[in-house]
Amino acid sequence: MFPHDQTGTRHAQNPSKLRPSRRLSSLALTTAISVLGVSFAFGALPAQAEDGKPFRIDEILDTPDWLTLSGEHRVRYATLHNQFRANLDENDEALSFRTLLKAEAKFGNISFVGEMQDSRAALTDENSAISRSDVNTVELLQGYMNLRLDDAVTPGSTLDVTIGRQTFDLGSRRLVARNRHRNAIQSYTGIRSLWKGADKSELTTFFLLPITTRPSDSDSVRRNASQFDEEDFDLRFWGAFYKRPDVFLGASAEFYIFGLNEDDDEERQTRNREIFTPGFRLIKADKPGQWDFDIENTLQFGTRRASTAVTDTEDLDVFAHFHHFEIGYTWKAPWSPRLDFEFDFASGESSTTDGDANRFDTLFGPRRSDFGPTGIFGILGRENLISPGLRISAKPNARTTGFISYRANWLDENNDTFARSGVRDASGQSGSFGGHQIEGRVRYWLLKDSVRLETGAAYFIEGNFLRNAPAASGNGDPLFFYTDITLRF
Repeated sequence: MFPHDQTGTRHAQNPSKLRPSRRLSSLALTTAISVLGVSFAFGALPAQAEDGKPFRIDEILDTPDWLTLSGEHRVRYATLHNQFRANLDENDEALSFRTLLKAEAKFGNISFVGEMQDSRAALTDENSAISRSDVNTVELLQGYMNLRLDDAVTPGSTLDVTIGRQTFDLGSRRLVARNRHRNAIQSYTGIRSLWKGADKSELTTFFLLPITTRPSDSDSVRRNASQFDEEDFDLRFWGAFYKRPDVFLGASAEFYIFGLNEDDDEERQTRNREIFTPGFRLIKADKPGQWDFDIENTLQFGTRRASTAVTDTEDLDVFAHFHHFEIGYTWKAPWSPRLDFEFDFASGESSTTDGDANRFDTLFGPRRSDFGPTGIFGILGRENLISPGLRISAKPNARTTGFISYRANWLDENNDTFARSGVRDASGQSGSFGGHQIEGRVRYWLLKDSVRLETGAAYFIEGNFLRNAPAASGNGDPLFFYTDITLRF
């Protein structure tokens, strides 16, 4: 019950002061689950632990050679202090679970794959930032047929044709990829081909219908309600991607163009995006004692609406762009330390009255590898952002990896929303500096390739924009922490 004043008005108490016992209990629950998972791994899998082989369920079940079974279960606790989004709890938390079960049947050059996903969250309140990116319960993630043709087009080449619901990675993973950190994984239905030449060049083409996760309303998401996802021809994603290895100095080159076509339907109003995204990338992988680099330049053009409102019928001309530059060096030394400088630029909306749309659309690209943890955090993204940074990473041993990174973050356009913060000052008078982000992560394999522990944290020191913008939360510098344990089987 809420307390009432003498006039009968209800006043909500500060949620951040109501939940200390819940936070302690959730931490205790996470610890208990983690201990149980590790105990199961060590207790049930002594043979695998002794000989160093990872635990796989199909080996235990002694499945036939044509059938492969696998799965994964992850438990994560995340907490955010000083919410940066307006109108949400000052402090937020989530205990998320993700279970994946996969079966692959292979008959010669034809294979059939099915994978189920169950992603859900607990400990969230009415004003939590939890979304359908975190929750998607009991859903078919993948269900496809794959046909492989040998010596296709040229001698020594292969052609894989995949038809059905599927997930996949392309290139840098900045525009389309299978989600790893995010709790609910995005998938697509359609057809995709992958040709690999004898010289290791690759050509991918696809025509896909992105899956729309359901339900989408916040109340159903908080309740972990189940509803079948859907896809239809009102949202179409297509493209071509070519990779050429060893173009010079051991570097690979990538060329691509993606298209996204979007229309309203009976249940969903959209921005009617008709956008095309061509790009180029040059990359050299990191190796001990060598310099490495990753340079990517992407343009975006076409049309879209300013909003999803039914009354918004004006098509804006899209011209946006994104650029990533990274150069690093890995030392031949214990722990294999690597230091790299990275820079990201994503255009923002320059004006709301000029008939143009300049805010970059990252399509279906994950953000975690470049910009830090997402979920109830995720303040940064490839929209209206100028972000130089430094990162140092290390591998102390075969089981352990970690990194620490720093980014300084500015707005490209002062009157547009800052990255993924949801904070905007339409007047452009709140300044251009978003703030500093310091982030770190450690991963440790308790059982190699079977049980992994991961812990990470991010601290965002607000700049003048987040301190002064009228839509800012005013809660102070956000501090985020998470820990998870993953069992692969």
